[in-house]
Amino acid sequence: MIVLNSAKELVRVEAWEDIQGRPGFTDNLDPAAHELSGIIGQYAFADKIHCGLSNCHTPHFRGYLVVTKSGQETNIGKDCGKNYFGIDFENMAVQFDRDMQDKEARERLWSFSFKLEELKGAITALREGERGADWVYRTSRQLVDLGKLVPSVVRRRISIMLKTGDSLLTIEREATAQEYEMEEARTGRSAKRPMVVSDKVADVRGLEALNQANDLRQILILDLEENIKVFEPLNIDLLTSKELSKWSKWCGTVEQKLETASQSLQIGLALLSQQNLEPFMRLIENEDDQKSFKKYLNSIP
Repeated sequence: MIVLNSAKELVRVEAWEDIQGRPGFTDNLDPAAHELSGIIGQYAFADKIHCGLSNCHTPHFRGYLVVTKSGQETNIGKDCGKNYFGIDFENMAVQFDRDMQDKEARERLWSFSFKLEELKGAITALREGERGADWVYRTSRQLVDLGKLVPSVVRRRISIMLKTGDSLLTIEREATAQEYEMEEARTGRSAKRPMVVSDKVADVRGLEALNQANDLRQILILDLEENIKVFEPLNIDLLTSKELSKWSKWCGTVEQKLETASQSLQIGLALLSQQNLEPFMRLIENEDDQKSFKKYLNSIP
């Protein structure tokens, strides 16, 4: 692939023959007889290209297209340019690479800007609705944040399950007489008392929806929507190199963030079902807390 840096845009050329056919191009330029004017393109090929300097012709994969003050063009590798044209070439290469990065970033941002309405529509579609992302976020956060309906005993257990990555809900109790006998028969010695046994209550689906990586408010509102508000009025053609780099990197993450939000929404919906969360009722001993948690469960469609 060859990329020519014209005044207004990047011109991509697929075939080396197209470069060889350019007016003024030579593959046998005498560097002693010419003064470098500028770098006009760069290239990278799977097969090696011979350096265009008459006293070099070293084969290489990547290099630059240069033009001399006499108007002649040729191709040289980075080392050749440094060796035969010195600091002038190095400075031109640095500036060319920066210009290329800026123009590629501008192209990317202009392309992204034409998709903004589609992006905003996709975010709205995810957020709105009876069981959209906004509802999932508000309802699921009650399971971990301090609130009125979900008792602290449930929130504490969910917090522990999130830290351990365990979806299995269990209840601990003292062993029965029969279980003591079985343990003593198995070990051949008296069992230590009290012996605690964990009973499986349920395998809770979708707890990972409560992890920070799946925070729907963070993804859709604080990241995507807030950045869109800042980006939308910007004049892309006037952005600095630093600004171009920043926004180009962000734009490159948008599709993945939308996909993450969509997956997080589905995980949240799996979590938020009465049948899935009802087993936590087994942890609650206080009658008022039981009524409160029941009210929370009934708020889930």
